[in-house]
Amino acid sequence: MLVCIIYHSETGTTRAVAEQVAALIGADLIEVKDLAGYSKVGMYLKGAPRAAQGKKADIEPAVIDVSGYDTVVVGTPVWAGNPTPAINAAINALAGIEGKPTVIFCTSGGAPRKTLDLLKAMLADRGADVRGAVPLTARDAGKPEAVEALADLVRRSEKEKIVQ
Repeated sequence: MLVCIIYHSETGTTRAVAEQVAALIGADLIEVKDLAGYSKVGMYLKGAPRAAQGKKADIEPAVIDVSGYDTVVVGTPVWAGNPTPAINAAINALAGIEGKPTVIFCTSGGAPRKTLDLLKAMLADRGADVRGAVPLTARDAGKPEAVEALADLVRRSEKEKIVQ
């Protein structure tokens, strides 16, 4: 099972979850960098309004080829109840996502609001087969059982692909 985890993280919470899941299931990590380079204050003053508007950032890597993977995981922080501009751009930058089993997750200080629904819709529009979604709080990032639940969803997603 070849899995990649594509994520954006400014404060480190989403990165911590991605790294823990990667260690549990043996996945490759692809960190998406927002070239705007937000400061902590800039995330709130500039980034959050851009996220609320569904804007896309200039990112690195500019193209994310997932054609060699069996399953794709996408993770984002929640900014103003939305995926970050970097993840919006990353979904646009995916090559080879069509038909791939995909699992999504978000990290937030509270409720994910519409983040997971938006991610699911954007990925479905690209042809991904979204199999599940997990919202995690910043506290969950430090709980092995919460991260293990995400890893289990990825494992189940891959098994369902084999059975079909």
